[in-house]
Amino acid sequence: MVYDDYSDDVLNAYSKMTGKSKENIKDDPYYKYFYNLLETGRNYVKYSYVRLVKDIDETWVSAIEDAYPSLQYLVFHPRKFIEEQKEVVNVALARNISTDSVRHLLTHSNYIDDYRKDGTVIPNKILNTFKEESLNTYENRFICTLILEIQRFVNKRFDAIFEARKDELGINLEVASTVDNYTESIEYQLNIKIRDKQTDVECETENADVYARIIQLHRDINMLVNTEFVNVVKRFPAARHPIVKTNAIAKNKDYKKCYELWNFIYSYNQVGYKIDLLQQKPHISREFEQDIYDTFIWNYAMLHKHTENIDVLDMNRETRKKEMNMRDIQQLLEEIVAGTEGVSDTNLRSIISKELRKIQERRKQEKNAAERVLREQRRKEKLGRRKKRKA
Repeated sequence: MVYDDYSDDVLNAYSKMTGKSKENIKDDPYYKYFYNLLETGRNYVKYSYVRLVKDIDETWVSAIEDAYPSLQYLVFHPRKFIEEQKEVVNVALARNISTDSVRHLLTHSNYIDDYRKDGTVIPNKILNTFKEESLNTYENRFICTLILEIQRFVNKRFDAIFEARKDELGINLEVASTVDNYTESIEYQLNIKIRDKQTDVECETENADVYARIIQLHRDINMLVNTEFVNVVKRFPAARHPIVKTNAIAKNKDYKKCYELWNFIYSYNQVGYKIDLLQQKPHISREFEQDIYDTFIWNYAMLHKHTENIDVLDMNRETRKKEMNMRDIQQLLEEIVAGTEGVSDTNLRSIISKELRKIQERRKQEKNAAERVLREQRRKEKLGRRKKRKA
């Protein structure tokens, strides 16, 4: 979308609002009177145009997508081993009596309550052996740690890319003016914000494919984080960089894919995306300023037209002089630069500097001359007063 070009409809509407062509309106007495009041009044104008431009590095997206099928497979088909745990428990709670239990009881006679004549031993406690499947393998801890690392990696970039600061985008114009109309004090405020809905990444057609891929990755990785595998294995110590290449990691194709992704994540030292806020230089040209003042004048005239018993303006007043401020100087310089495109920057700076020195020197001479005239006048007045006292 191009903000700088007004459509024909807007131009036609503007012409209808003023009721006069842009060429003739400057000769209108009311327009000249009120424009002078505005120029010499207190005016605040803030204008900005910000556009969001995103550039996504697809390298990290492709790297995670390439390894994701292997990562998903290893989550739902983890390596397990039989873990044996031994614990001395009350004999009533014992589930599995093994030869280890008997050997342990022979060396711990304090756990025996009674020896019967038939050779039966009555213990109060006994060593119980538990055997169960466990996920606490190095390979599983490696996969679990990798998933959590990828989650942080993806979420950080997802938030930055998709949670754009929409309030800063588009066109923003703020105007605040206070005008003394001799018999009236007029306060005028205008605030216009234009937000382009296309700045929402979900509506963008450019780079839509990579946005869709990032959204899908974000969903898939967070889905893996919420699996039972991760909830169980993350209780065990996390794997640390660098990853040890066990036989499984070195030979299994799925573990090899995940190993490559781990090294990619740890070696990727880029942000992975770039979001530029392209902001138009906040310069208010004379033409733009005149359009803003015209809006003020038109609104004031509209209120007068539709308000009963309002005093008629007395436009037969002396024109006020406008004092130059920094914005006026900037506008003047902009016009000079725009009108001297054939002059090189070096020559233009030299000309402006030279002419500025001439003007400053001339003003200094005029000021000194005026001060000499004033001193001479004061000297004559003082001499005249002395003569009167002597007389």
